[in-house]
Amino acid sequence: MSKEDVSKSGENEDVSSSKMTSKINISERQRQTLIEVVDDIAGEEVKKVTLVLLNVDEETTDEEISEKLDMRLNQVRKSLYKLYDLQLATFRRIRDKSTGWFVYFWTLHPERIDMFVEKKQQEVLEKLQSRLDYEESNMFFTCNNPECPRVIFQEAMDQNFECDRCGGRLEAFDNEQLITVLKEKIVELEEIKDKTQKIMKGEK
Repeated sequence: MSKEDVSKSGENEDVSSSKMTSKINISERQRQTLIEVVDDIAGEEVKKVTLVLLNVDEETTDEEISEKLDMRLNQVRKSLYKLYDLQLATFRRIRDKSTGWFVYFWTLHPERIDMFVEKKQQEVLEKLQSRLDYEESNMFFTCNNPECPRVIFQEAMDQNFECDRCGGRLEAFDNEQLITVLKEKIVELEEIKDKTQKIMKGEK
């Protein structure tokens, strides 16, 4: 947890007067992207919490969100921590001088959605490229039993070209079709990534 996310409060504070402005100007495109991404990745409850945070002008607490949504407090907290894990929300805490309890103030960071989308696209690209490299740099063998895994050449030799699961004979496996599909997916995602970056920059 970074210093920017949580303040180290040593002094007790009056909760009612401690809220800070959290409203950040974003485009309608960023707003819609945020809502769609959160709904797709984290689900309906997190989306509802996100909408509350999007429509407030200052920090808000989990209890306030719970009251607005008529949602159980533990559900709200789980949703907030999902947003935190996605790096789309941060919080700071203070100790309420009247109760002695810590109060958590939450802020949404919708401006981070572009960076989030770009990062996820890059992660998928890297995984696809890694898989393609693996497929292209190895020779595979299989016993043609769908329940048994493929093995690389060295493993096949170590097993005397017999499947160690079913005992069947290991034969060379042609992975050219899989390589073609992976290459097509990489090209497709690279095109999507380029289009996404142009949209983020306001280009057509």
